[in-house]
Amino acid sequence: MADDSTATQAAGVAADTAWVIVTGCLVMFMQAGFAMLEVGFSRMKNVGTVVAKVVTNLSVSSIAYWAVGFGFAFGAGGWFALIGGSGFFPTFSPGSQLHLPAIDWSTAPASAKWFFEFVFCAVSLAIVWGTMIERTKFIVYILFGIPFAAFIYPLISHQLFGGGFLQATLGAQDFAGSTVVHLTGATAGFAGLLLLGPRIGKYVKGRANAIPGHNMPLAQLGVLILWFGWFGFNPGSTLNATN
Repeated sequence: MADDSTATQAAGVAADTAWVIVTGCLVMFMQAGFAMLEVGFSRMKNVGTVVAKVVTNLSVSSIAYWAVGFGFAFGAGGWFALIGGSGFFPTFSPGSQLHLPAIDWSTAPASAKWFFEFVFCAVSLAIVWGTMIERTKFIVYILFGIPFAAFIYPLISHQLFGGGFLQATLGAQDFAGSTVVHLTGATAGFAGLLLLGPRIGKYVKGRANAIPGHNMPLAQLGVLILWFGWFGFNPGSTLNATN
């Protein structure tokens, strides 16, 4: 009986791990959708910057989120339930003592949880950049992407995903990130628009000029990829397949 129970438990852990990783890969694939959508709606002269921005930001933000962002979002302790205070620079080794009380109910390993939560962060950052196409130099994307993944997004994530004040004290709930991912990205993008203003060439002598995208089929492909990715985004937010 004990052997049967152990085997059942191991199978459950394997199923939960596979679920989190597979759905996380679908969410990561959404970056291709954002890239195609932005390329399609931008002008030809800016296509190279858009594509390079997506890949570079995904790489840079992953390091920032691994180093401190994940700990700020889900770490135990913290400061006045505003942000997490442990789990920085995680090794994810079998012997590491990584305490993530807000998501301990999932039997998937911490490394799988980190991956899924990071690609959520990457989607939020992609929303920011989608609003700022053709408005900033390439280096600005990187300079903002690092603090966004390291602190800005984790601060909001801790409040609604990580057991922060809003979740633990006020009972606020956010399944699949309508606030944590989408509202955070949209708010940051709107702030960027207010600071940067319209694209060059949008207004000439007080008149608004249309700036059509250069490739509508690519934009349509981007929409379909994003649609497909959402089949991982929402179901994967359960972080398990067996409970």
